[in-house]
Amino acid sequence: MNKYCNNTWAQVVEMLDSNVQKGLSSFECEARKEKYGTNKIDLPSGNRISKNIINIIKQAHIILYIVITVLLFILETNFYKYIVLGFLIINVMGSILYNIKRGKEIGFLEKLNFATSIVIRDGRELLLKSEEILIGDIVKFKNGSVIPADIRIIKAINIKVDEKNITGETFYKEKFESKISGSINSLGEMKNILFKGSVIKDGEGEGIVISTGNSTQLGKLLAMLTYASNKKHTLLDKIQKKWGNYLLSSFILFALGILLTGNLEKYHDQVEKGLLVITCFPIIIISMLAFKIILKQFKNKDINIINFSAFDLINTINVMFLDKIGAITKEEMIVDKFFTDGEIIFSKDIDYSKNINVTRIFDISLLCNNSTYNIEENTGKGDLTEIAYLQFAAQKKVYKSILDNKNFRIIEIPMDSDKKMLTILNKMQKGYRANSRGNLDSVLERCTHIMLDGIEKELTDEEKNKIKDIDIKFSAEGLITQAFAYRNFNYQPSTDENIESNMVFVGIVALENPLTDDIEETVREIKDNGIIPILFTEENKISAITMAKKAKIIYKNDQVVSGIELDSLNSQELIDLVGKVRVFSRINPEIKSQIIALFNKDGYKVVASGETLGDLPSINLSEVGISKGNAPLIVKKVSDIYVKENYLDGFFKVRDYAKIFKSNLDRAFKGIYSIVFAELMILLSSIILSYNQMLNVTNIVFINIFLLVPLALIFILKENGQELKNKQMIVRSVILTLATIFVTYGVNDNQKSLLSLIILSTGAILFTAFNNNISIQKKSIERKLLFISLLLTTIVVLAIVLIKNIILTKVVIINLIISIIVLIIFEILFKRWQNSLMR
Repeated sequence: MNKYCNNTWAQVVEMLDSNVQKGLSSFECEARKEKYGTNKIDLPSGNRISKNIINIIKQAHIILYIVITVLLFILETNFYKYIVLGFLIINVMGSILYNIKRGKEIGFLEKLNFATSIVIRDGRELLLKSEEILIGDIVKFKNGSVIPADIRIIKAINIKVDEKNITGETFYKEKFESKISGSINSLGEMKNILFKGSVIKDGEGEGIVISTGNSTQLGKLLAMLTYASNKKHTLLDKIQKKWGNYLLSSFILFALGILLTGNLEKYHDQVEKGLLVITCFPIIIISMLAFKIILKQFKNKDINIINFSAFDLINTINVMFLDKIGAITKEEMIVDKFFTDGEIIFSKDIDYSKNINVTRIFDISLLCNNSTYNIEENTGKGDLTEIAYLQFAAQKKVYKSILDNKNFRIIEIPMDSDKKMLTILNKMQKGYRANSRGNLDSVLERCTHIMLDGIEKELTDEEKNKIKDIDIKFSAEGLITQAFAYRNFNYQPSTDENIESNMVFVGIVALENPLTDDIEETVREIKDNGIIPILFTEENKISAITMAKKAKIIYKNDQVVSGIELDSLNSQELIDLVGKVRVFSRINPEIKSQIIALFNKDGYKVVASGETLGDLPSINLSEVGISKGNAPLIVKKVSDIYVKENYLDGFFKVRDYAKIFKSNLDRAFKGIYSIVFAELMILLSSIILSYNQMLNVTNIVFINIFLLVPLALIFILKENGQELKNKQMIVRSVILTLATIFVTYGVNDNQKSLLSLIILSTGAILFTAFNNNISIQKKSIERKLLFISLLLTTIVVLAIVLIKNIILTKVVIINLIISIIVLIIFEILFKRWQNSLMR
C-alpha cells in the first residue's frame, strides 16, 4: 500500500497500466478479472453443509448413536431402531442448523458487494455494480458516494471523507492527490488513499482502483470474522462432548452388566430397551431451549448475548481493556470552568449578559454545535461535549434555537484527526462570522488576536504561554478542555478561502467527565477477580494521569503513555513498554489492535469493546468482544456481547452468571444421568429377577423425552441449587432402583410398568425440587417448569390407567405410598447432609 502513497498519481496510473481519460478497455477487463479477480468480498465460509456433516459425524456422541443404531438394526428390533435413528437425525440436523445460523450471521455482510459507482471504461462513463470494478479502473466520486474499492486519488476537490468504518476514527479526514514523502505507519496517514466502505462527506474527485475484494482494507477486516466465529463458538461442542462421555460410560456399564448376567439372546428385549435408554434423550432441544430462555433473561437487563459461548470464554479473562467513557466515567460532560479575559471563572458564577467574552463563548458553543437537548426531559442526543454546552446554556436561559434563527448557518468545516477543531460560518445581523472550537493547540496556532474585555488585540507569545499554562492546570485537575475562537468577515467567504486563519482567541471551557459511582470499588472488583484493567482514553496525558489515579487504576505517572510517545517506538520498544503501562492516552485504533495482539501473543485472555468497524480487529483479537453504544449491525453481529449502556456492569453480570451456568450445567448432566443410570440399573435388575415388564418403551420415551426436558431446564436455570457429587448421583440411582423393585414386587406386568413410571417420575421430580430449592409460593420459571412436569406425569399415569384398565390393590397402593414417603425422607435427609458438608 505504501508504494501507492509514496508515488505520484501519474506514476501509479502507469504502474497499473491504465489511462486517466479512457480508463480500461473491454478487452483489458477480461484479462484483469482473470489475473486479479473481482471486487466481490468472498467471506471464507467455515459453515458449508458438507464440511459440517463431516465434523458433526466425527463427534463422540454421534459415533455412539451410529453404533447403537447399527446394533439395533442387526438385532432386528421392531421399532426401537427407528426411534434411535430419529434421535440420530435430530442431533445431526440440530447441529447443522446451528452452524448454518452462524454462517448467516457472517453471510449477510456480502450485501456490501452491491453498491454502484461511476467508472470510466473505453472512454465512456458507466454506472457499474461494485463487484464488477477491477484494479486499474478509473472511478469518479462525489458527496455521498460510498467508495467501492481501495482507490489512489487522482483528483481531489475539497474532499472530506468519513473513514470510521475502516480506521475507527470519528473525525472526517481531508484527502488530497499529492504523493506522501517518508514512511507511513498507519492507515490514518494515507491521505491520498480512499478505502472501500468509507463515505465521501464533502467535495468530489476521481481515482484509480489499487485493491479489490478481499485485498481491500475492509475485505481484510471482514475476513477476520469467520475465524472469530469459528474459534469462539465452543460451548455447544463442549456440551456435546460432555454428553458423549456420559453416553459412552452408560454404554460400557450396561454392556458389562449384560455380559455378567449371561445369556444375551434370552434378554434380547432388555438389551434393546437399554440401548434405547442411552440414546433417547434430546440434548440438542434442551440446549436450544435453555439458550433461548437465558438470552431472554439477559435481554430484559439490556444485555444481548450474541455468542452463547461467551458464558464459557468469559471465565478465562485475565486482561480487560477499558474505554474511559461508559466504564470509568459517566456518559456525560459538565461545564465546570471558563478561562477568558485573563481570569478563571467558575460555572456557577457565569452571567451570560454581563461579560462580552463569556457571551461570545456561549454563542460559539451553541452555533458551533450539531447536537440536540430536550430541556423538559434533561436528555440530549449527539456528542457529549456539545450536549454539555446546550445543557449549561439552557440553565442560563440561553437557547440554541433562538441563536440559530438569528445567525443563519452557511458552511461547516468538520473536525478531522489532524485539525481537531470544528468551524461553522454563520450569517450575522451585520456581516459573517466563523465560529470555532476544539483542541487548544489546533485553535491557538490559527489565532493572531485575542479578545480582552470585548476588544480584539494582537496575541503575544506571553499570552499564548499563559493560555497553555492554564490549559495544563485544568488538565492536571482531570478536566477536559476546549478552546474557542472566531473570525469576522464583511463579505461571504468562499470554501476556497482559508477561513480558519487570522482568528481571534476568546477563551477556554473546562468540562468535567465525572467518574462513575463506586468506581474505586469497581476497579477493586476487577483486580480481585484476577483481571488486569488497562484503559484507553481520548483525553491528554496529564488529564489521563489525574483521572486514572482517582479511579485507582494507577499509582505512578509512568504507568500512562500517550499515542505520540508510542509512534516513535520500534516493535521491540513497544513490546518492552506495554507490559508496564496501564493507561494509553490518545492512541489510534491500529496501535490499540497491536497492543491487544501483544497481550494475546503472551498468552493472556483479553476482553475489549468497540462500536465501529474500525474496532473489529480489537473485538476479533479478544477472547470476548463487547459491542456497545450505537454499534452498527455488523459490529453487533460479530461481537460476543452487546451492551447499550455501562458495558462494564454488563460484563460482570455475564461473568457472574457464567460461573453459575458452568456449575448448573454440571448439575444438570449429573441430575439427568442419575435418572438414566437408575433406568439402566432397573433393566439389569429385571434380568436378574426375571421381571418382564419392569420398564417398558412408554416409560422410557415419556421419562427421557418429555419429563427430563423441563427438569433439565430447571437444573440449568436455577441459580442456587445444591452441588452434586458423583457418589451422591450413584446413591440416588440405587435408592430409585430399590424403591422401584420394592413397589413392583409380586404384581402383574401392566402394574409393574405403571408403578415403575410413577416411582421414577416422582423420584426425578422430588430430586429436582429439593436439589434446586424451588419455592412453591414464589413465582419463577423453575416453579412453572416443575408444575409442567407434575402435570405431564399425572396426565400420562391417568391415561395408562384408563387405557389399560389397571386397578391397584390396597397393598400395592400402600407400598407405593411408602416408597414415595421414603423418597421424600431420603431427599430431606440428603439435603441436610449436603448443607452440613457446605458449612
